[in-house]
Amino acid sequence: MTGSSNPTDSVAGMLAALAHIDGADFHGIDTALRKESPIIDEFWSSRVRAAQIAAASIPWPEELEEHAKSLGAAADRLGAALSGGEVKTAAAAAKEAHKAWHTLNTPAWNYLAETAGIQISGGAHEHRHQH
Repeated sequence: MTGSSNPTDSVAGMLAALAHIDGADFHGIDTALRKESPIIDEFWSSRVRAAQIAAASIPWPEELEEHAKSLGAAADRLGAALSGGEVKTAAAAAKEAHKAWHTLNTPAWNYLAETAGIQISGGAHEHRHQH
């Protein structure tokens, strides 16, 4: 892991970052923007921005760094589209951000489970929903 020399600080940072990232609700935004008459919720852009900041604010384990960068870039594009009220652009960006979230989220929670000594059975913290 780069950055923090204290493993406890690194774990706490990941937990805090993942709380903000998960709180952005990339799945919900993606789903809502794929509806027949999508409307951009005024609070989405601030939640997406918080997730972007969280992804960029901590040192991630080496195996997760690129996933965090990808999520940050996807969140940046989504946030810009949401702020601009561009529904079609936001829908495409939401799909990308949702995918990037999954790419970071599951392995990050698995990493934390392993760090905590928790047995991973069938993929810890996997999100099982229809796409």
